[in-house]
Amino acid sequence: MSETAVRPPTPVPPELADWLQDALGVDGPFSLDPLTGGNSNETLLLRAGDRRWVVRRPPAEAISKSAHDMGREHRVLVALAQTDVPAPAPVVACADPDVPGAPFMVMEAIDGHAIADALPASYPPGPDTLRAVGFAAMDALAALHRAPWESIGLADFGRPAGFLGRQVGRWSGQLQRYRHRELPWFDELGAWLEEHRPPDGEPGILHGDFHLDNLMLTPGPEIAPAAIIDWEMATIGDPLLDLGLFLGFWGTDRPAEPAMPHVQGVSRAPGSPSRAELAARYAEGCGRSVEHLDWYMTLAFWKLAAIVEGAYAQHVQGLLDTPYAARLEHDVPLLLAEAAGFAGLAPRP
Repeated sequence: MSETAVRPPTPVPPELADWLQDALGVDGPFSLDPLTGGNSNETLLLRAGDRRWVVRRPPAEAISKSAHDMGREHRVLVALAQTDVPAPAPVVACADPDVPGAPFMVMEAIDGHAIADALPASYPPGPDTLRAVGFAAMDALAALHRAPWESIGLADFGRPAGFLGRQVGRWSGQLQRYRHRELPWFDELGAWLEEHRPPDGEPGILHGDFHLDNLMLTPGPEIAPAAIIDWEMATIGDPLLDLGLFLGFWGTDRPAEPAMPHVQGVSRAPGSPSRAELAARYAEGCGRSVEHLDWYMTLAFWKLAAIVEGAYAQHVQGLLDTPYAARLEHDVPLLLAEAAGFAGLAPRP
């Protein structure tokens, strides 16, 4: 993977080493270390000799148990292993509270790059590479959204009926659990989303947090999807919400001070393909209409603001001391301002 461990290898506790040896069929010694990147579930690099895996487990402080459910994430990866969707192969999951560090899941380590605000050194700079990156993302997302979710064991994984109609109530309610400041545009956008809600489309697998940081691309020289990662928000619903989030963060037409500037910052370089070009690539790949794209971009940023405000509330309470959490003081209002632009309630970015 393109992420790197942030400190020298750390041996695992003996009880965990015994479990891993039995579960993986590999002799130790094992080491387990945090990987850079990620602000939700913890992602760690597991090593034994020249073998590598990735471990996912919930953070110590979790706002929502459902958003850190290792069983759900493992189940999605097991299902996707039956399809052409690029995703890490699951290896094993552990929910035994007697095993140190549980619950967690182990999956294959993917060689590639997760891109944020700069192209990797192995990619040539320039518009052609930016187009290849954007189109690779759309190809991965289209593959996910055309996956036959019912026949691969996910028929009861979510509640797709009435999915869009539940969104405003659900995320408004979650925000109220930790709301501690006024958020301009939040209530107005909730009302706009209800008033302009499009008809329910064909359900599909919704990743829930799809952007370049959560897509591994091949090392090069060919640029193609290697694996979509970080599946803790996955469900069955209207998959166009994934497209709305990705395209909301994409491109040179974002404001001078965008929300979360690190996310897909590479897309704001000159020569980047437009949102319209990427939407057309996606529609061609999976056959879904992108007629109401502005509504989905609005919902995606509004929903994200409601979710990450919880991390900022933890920061204010002294429970989460990271640069990411501190910056949410400004990023949450900026997300809502951009959402208001997508909705036509404010000048469009």
